[in-house]
Amino acid sequence: MDLQLGDVQTTALIPLAVKASESRRKNPRVTDKKAVEIVEALGIDISKYDKFMSHEGVIARTIMLDRQLKEIIIKTPETVVINLGAGFDDRFSRVDNGKILWFDLDLPDVITARKKAFPEKERVRMIAGNILDPSWCKPV
Repeated sequence: MDLQLGDVQTTALIPLAVKASESRRKNPRVTDKKAVEIVEALGIDISKYDKFMSHEGVIARTIMLDRQLKEIIIKTPETVVINLGAGFDDRFSRVDNGKILWFDLDLPDVITARKKAFPEKERVRMIAGNILDPSWCKPV
């Protein structure tokens, strides 16, 4: 997979690398098979992105956000979720109840890369845009 990201967008590789690394552990706290698949396809050295404090922060945040989102989805099963700064996040696969509508929003070059890694799904839309520009709201 060819990947061309700007300097800011390259930060999307940090949680990707951490989730791939965690998923490969004997007893992972978070399992993200898609992260492992993408890292292997890119052939990147994840060690430069997977530092101890970043690792623990990403894993803690992932566990907390997944848990909170699952609680919201239980209360409102046909909810709409907007994943701002989606990067290579595969949270949809971890929390999907078969009814939610999901939007992944990120900068155009990240969405271009994301589309290479994530197949189109009926209830998942990808939006290339800037969070600071309200025009991204129109497709939602």
